[in-house]
Amino acid sequence: MRVKKIGTVFFATIIMGLICIAALFGGVQVAHAESPVSGTDGRYNVSYTIGGQSGIGADMIARYMDGTVVVEKIGDNYYASVTQLSSSMEDLSLNLAEGMQVGYRITEDNGSRKTYSYTLSEENLSKALPFSVFVAPRGETFDFTITLDLANATRVGDVEDTTTDRPGEFVPVLSTIAGDEYEAAQGSVFTVPAATATLGDENCEVTVTAYYVRGGERTEVEVVNNQFTLEDAGEYHFVYRAESVQYKSLLGNNTFVEKDVTVTSVVGGGTLAKFEDANGVLGENVSIQAGRVTEGSTLYDTAADKMAEIADNFEVFDVSLINADGSEAVPSDDYTLYLKAKSTFNRNEIVVYHMADDGTLTELSADGYGRYVKFDTDKTGTFIVCIPGVAFVMPMWGWALIAVGVIVITSAAIILVVLTVKRKKRLKNKTDIVENK
Repeated sequence: MRVKKIGTVFFATIIMGLICIAALFGGVQVAHAESPVSGTDGRYNVSYTIGGQSGIGADMIARYMDGTVVVEKIGDNYYASVTQLSSSMEDLSLNLAEGMQVGYRITEDNGSRKTYSYTLSEENLSKALPFSVFVAPRGETFDFTITLDLANATRVGDVEDTTTDRPGEFVPVLSTIAGDEYEAAQGSVFTVPAATATLGDENCEVTVTAYYVRGGERTEVEVVNNQFTLEDAGEYHFVYRAESVQYKSLLGNNTFVEKDVTVTSVVGGGTLAKFEDANGVLGENVSIQAGRVTEGSTLYDTAADKMAEIADNFEVFDVSLINADGSEAVPSDDYTLYLKAKSTFNRNEIVVYHMADDGTLTELSADGYGRYVKFDTDKTGTFIVCIPGVAFVMPMWGWALIAVGVIVITSAAIILVVLTVKRKKRLKNKTDIVENK
């Protein structure tokens, strides 16, 4: 027995010695509790609690979110990484102040996982962080809060990259009708859609630059009066940029926001949209400039709001007609417009709306035309192509009523079983009494 104890002690001593040697040479990094606010620079795993929701809502948010927030501390700068675990969640947004956009970058996006790294001050890091997120299966936007348990955080290592710049705590809010991609004819003059930017009460100047991509190399393209010429076929880009001195990035630069838009220059015109002017309502040498507008832009958000009770399946197009000198061509009467809608859209069911600047919708008579949807209009601007129909989504109170109903039915069944058992027991007792007599 004594030999066995000595062997156990010897073995434990060897293991502890190996651990100490490994730690001494950096082989093992021991995690320990340390608040990122009062602690040293590094990466911290932080648990949190969800507020602003209860019952089914809170359970759903918790199920779709990683249970740990990673906080990186670099000097007086803090970066909180929040990860959603399902593609069913869209448009996760941190809303710290009205009209202010929190600086963030997406560090992971593989379909099922998407991580947002938000820039926060020490003060805001310690507050309940107000989020909103759209949950597609529910068809609803949920507001909730995350409160970090900073006192019980665990330091897990050093920050791996401190040389790449990171956004300021707040960045300008850019507003434009521009989509993410456009098509236009080679040789035409491309007119960049107007854009504005604000940061709180400050109006920020928006600058526009452009470049051409060939073989992975960028060549700067001159932009004059928000226009540039598509001299070659291929891929062009234009970039909006707005900045402010109110906040600084990690490396001390002015806080800024950028939006990069792709323009495909096509020989003989694009395939996304085309037009016919059989009535001669447009001048000569007019070209079409068309873009598909996607999530994340002000224009798309407005269109989605208008479509909320009309259609779940829709696409948003931004269409301009441009004269040879780059000025806007204004139709004096109807011309025929063709838009390349999704291949999954049934051409026999497609409906087209024109959306005015104030959000007013006008339904247009449209027909399928091969890959396109065809219609006559005297307008340019925003067109919405959709398949009418909105799926029914059970509201939260509906699920609550179902839950109550299940409880009532279950309780009634249990009571019935108990009463039946008791009745049988009473009958048996009476029978036993009679037999004993």
